[in-house]
Amino acid sequence: SVVVALLINSLSTFEGGPHNGTRLIPKEAVPIWRTNELHWFVRFFIGYLFGVVAPVGTMTVCPTVVDWANVAEAEAAQLCMKQGRRCADMDNLIDLNSLFDEEIISIDRPKGGDPMRVTLLKKQNSQNEAKAPLILYITAADLLSEEEKNTFAARMLTTLLKMDSENSPVMESATWAIVEYRLAPEHIYPAATEDCVLALNHLVHNMGLGGGGIHIAGISAGGTLAMETTLKSMAMVDTFYVDAPVVPFPTSDGSKEWSMDSPSLRRNSYTRMPPVTWLEWSLKSYTGMETVPDVEKDLIFGTISTSVDITGGSMTVSEWIKRSKSTSLPRLILVTAKGDPLQDGGLAFKGVYEKVIEEVGAKNSKRNSNIKGEISRIKHFDTNSGHGGFYLFEPSVFQDVMKEWYSEMRSVW
Repeated sequence: SVVVALLINSLSTFEGGPHNGTRLIPKEAVPIWRTNELHWFVRFFIGYLFGVVAPVGTMTVCPTVVDWANVAEAEAAQLCMKQGRRCADMDNLIDLNSLFDEEIISIDRPKGGDPMRVTLLKKQNSQNEAKAPLILYITAADLLSEEEKNTFAARMLTTLLKMDSENSPVMESATWAIVEYRLAPEHIYPAATEDCVLALNHLVHNMGLGGGGIHIAGISAGGTLAMETTLKSMAMVDTFYVDAPVVPFPTSDGSKEWSMDSPSLRRNSYTRMPPVTWLEWSLKSYTGMETVPDVEKDLIFGTISTSVDITGGSMTVSEWIKRSKSTSLPRLILVTAKGDPLQDGGLAFKGVYEKVIEEVGAKNSKRNSNIKGEISRIKHFDTNSGHGGFYLFEPSVFQDVMKEWYSEMRSVW
């Protein structure tokens, strides 16, 4: 009883969490154990342990704007973020080279600087074929750390490869490309998007990949980047897989600013996966906003706003319409999660894309245009294990999601 009591006491708060009294917690916030919609294991165990396993909340005390030319200031900022970024170290336990044929390429950036690294994975001993899919995987880095880059990639690609058969060897020669985009706060928006678009163009136009279909996948902030990369490369993309995207909402005062505030964020303000404090800190870091404690102390968590739309217009119907022209819209596989502060963002994107489909269909019907193939449809899965939890705690749902995406890939192939 003493051990259990001490454990409960130690895990009831976490470093970088909302409990320190410096900010206002939304009145709608519900303790994790009372979040009935969550999978029981997340609700009573991993939901509390996550703050220890992936201590990204520790980064919230770090500066969001840094003079990187100042060596002392830059080193201090890097040291401050080190503990939060160490969750990427666990990813090194996955040896991709033992599971797949692995090739690492470097792509020069047009504006100079360090080349971008892209890891290419293929089935072991597979042959190069022109008619093979390309999957551009945008890591779950949340723009700030290279989190779970290998873990998710290995699990998803292994599962898709197992779905192949003799009559349908879709993934036999497929290339899975992991983009290592520039991180914030070292590089603010739109650096990460530029890297993803650059990688896609290089792989398709310079390397000739994607003859059997081009697919984009992203989790969390990677999901947001998948949305924008698809929008800006629509003529190339056949499907895009978006899981738990980070989607700010327009503020209600008409000021043309965006914040993370939503009913799902307010309800799940006590969660550790991911902490709402960290989501706000990430938004500031990615958009170059200073942290101003004297101003922020009177603001409810989630209501800090920025003038930068980090979705790059992908939450705007007209942007999709403008780029759709006469090509069919990419098919969307969307995953959201109960208990996730970001759930409403994903659902909002679903609403936007549904409207895009409707308007594109109406426009082309009036013009009597023949659109090649079916105008896109959406397949949506709403899971029960919080942010990214279904990969581990809902295996049957994970299989269903992968089957649906595989089916879409096969139809393109």
